[in-house]
Amino acid sequence: MKTRIIAGVSAALVVIGIIYWAPLEVAMVAVAVCSVLSYLEFDKLFFQAPKLTRQAGLSAMVLMTLLSLRQSLEWSFVLFGCFYVLLAIIHVVRSSLNQSMQEVVQHFSTELMGYVYVTGLFGFVVPFLEIPGHGKDYLLLLFLIVFIGDSAAYFVGMKWGRRPLASKVSPKKTIEGAVAAVVASVAVTGVWMGWIYEGVVDQSFVLRLILVTPVISVLAQLGDLFESVLKRSQGQKDSGVFLPGHGGILDRVDGLAFSTPVFYFYVTRVLEKL
Repeated sequence: MKTRIIAGVSAALVVIGIIYWAPLEVAMVAVAVCSVLSYLEFDKLFFQAPKLTRQAGLSAMVLMTLLSLRQSLEWSFVLFGCFYVLLAIIHVVRSSLNQSMQEVVQHFSTELMGYVYVTGLFGFVVPFLEIPGHGKDYLLLLFLIVFIGDSAAYFVGMKWGRRPLASKVSPKKTIEGAVAAVVASVAVTGVWMGWIYEGVVDQSFVLRLILVTPVISVLAQLGDLFESVLKRSQGQKDSGVFLPGHGGILDRVDGLAFSTPVFYFYVTRVLEKL
C-alpha cells in the first residue's frame, strides 16, 4: 500500500509539472513515449511471440495519428482509413501465404483494436494543452476526475464495498466504490471551479460542467473494466510492471480510453462554444 501511494503521488507530481511548467515539446515527447510503451504492453498481452515489424509498425501508426489529431480531425479520419486499408492488405497477403484464415482474422482484429485503443488513450492529451485559455486546466480536471475517482472507488470499495459491480470482470470492484467515484468526481469538479474561476462564474457553465462530470466518471470506470476484460481474456492480472504497486502503464491510464475523447469534444464543442 505504501509503495502504491508513493508511486501514485510521484507520478501525479510529474504529470502536473509537465502540464503547467514544461514546454509543449516535452509534453509531446512524454505522450509519445507513453503511447509506444502502452502499445508494447498491449502487444505483449495478446501476442506470445514478439515481432519487431509488427510492434514498430503499429507504434508508428499510433504516433502518426496522434500528430494528425493536433492538426485536423478530418485528416485523422483519412489517416485512420489509410491504416485500416493497409492492415487489411497486409493480412490478405498473409492469408495467401498459407497462414490459417482464423489466425489472420484474429491478428488483424487485435492489431486494429490495439491501434484504436492506444490512440483513444493518448490522442487528445496534447490537443487539450493547445486549447486557448483554460486548456491545461481542463486536462488537469480530466485527470482529477479519472484518478481521484479511481482512488475513491478503491478505498471505499475496500472499506465498505459489499455488492460486486462486475464480479467476472473485476471481482474487487463494487457498486459502493463506483458510486464513491462519481461523488468524488463531482466534488473535485466543484473544487476545481472554485480554484480556477475565482469570483462570479456563469451558472449555465457550472451546470453544464457538473452535469457532464458523472458521465466522464462512468466512462472512466468503463475504461477500467474494459482493460480488465482484455487482461482476463489472456489470463493476466497486470498489463506490465512499469509503476510499482500499480502495474503497467495501461493499468494506470485505462480510465482515459473512453473519457478523454468524449471530454475533449464536450469542452471544445459545448463548454467553449456557449
